[in-house]
Amino acid sequence: MKILTHTKRVITMVVIMSGLLFAQNTAPVVTNVDFNMRNDGSKMVDITYDVNDVDGQAMTITIAASSDGGTTWSLPITQVTGAVGSGITNGTGKTIVWNAGGEIPNFYSATVQIRISADDNYVPPQPCPGIPTVTYAGKTYNTVQIGSQCWLKENLNVGKMIHGSGFQQNNGIIEKFCFDEDSLNCDTYGGLYIWREAMQYSTVEGAQGICPTGWHIPTKTDFDILKINYSNGNSLKEVGQGSGAGAGTNTSGFSALMGGVGIKYPTIYYVGDRTRFYSSTILWSDQWAGVIELKSESNLFQISSENILISYLSIRCIKD
Repeated sequence: MKILTHTKRVITMVVIMSGLLFAQNTAPVVTNVDFNMRNDGSKMVDITYDVNDVDGQAMTITIAASSDGGTTWSLPITQVTGAVGSGITNGTGKTIVWNAGGEIPNFYSATVQIRISADDNYVPPQPCPGIPTVTYAGKTYNTVQIGSQCWLKENLNVGKMIHGSGFQQNNGIIEKFCFDEDSLNCDTYGGLYIWREAMQYSTVEGAQGICPTGWHIPTKTDFDILKINYSNGNSLKEVGQGSGAGAGTNTSGFSALMGGVGIKYPTIYYVGDRTRFYSSTILWSDQWAGVIELKSESNLFQISSENILISYLSIRCIKD
């Protein structure tokens, strides 16, 4: 079996009669295509394949057929059932059955080709309509539209950096922590804030907090909606963040960086390994808020809780 790589994005081809397999290794990826014409005289063709989309999105699988070696793709192939059409999810051993005998009786060619295409309908991330950037406290942030939500594309970096064993307080000054007490790290990863400071000492879910006017600290429901759009954590990570099974693809445009977690400052852990984002939703005991966690070694998108009294996390603002 000969495998050739093409430059186009969507196609995996199988030449049924001659047994040649042409594979395109891009996302989404169709692999391990196999086929068999039944020997009962029915001319039913069983086709199996594996398909994977790195973002875990549902895909549309289509089939085309050629009788002239791939010059044109006009051979009828509509009498198909199984894992074809819209709503196909990742998996192995997907099966399509083609009633070739019913569709093209008394036809035979050693050069017939079948083309299986997988399309995740991916559209590159775009800025929020009419709001490509937001300038706030001397810094310009980019925006990204993710489904119905408009997010800042960078972590918030606002306020005065605290040194040593200082503590963020309700003193009318926005205060932040930076990894290694280096403001350049805040320029890269954004500031780390205790929940009450980020909320500017409000307890109202969806409060503006330290976000720009017209924006707010996301609620847990905002996070839930984000997860519906992109359930794979790698799709939220900037390319170059994470590795192996946790390598970022950033197909969402959220552009998360592994900026670490502060616990009982001045210690900041996990820079380069993970990140957590606060929500404005208190989940229980008045001490635990909903958070997103992303890890460098995993593709999980976890929504969990964090102790707001001791934890310093990243803040990402969402449009009202």
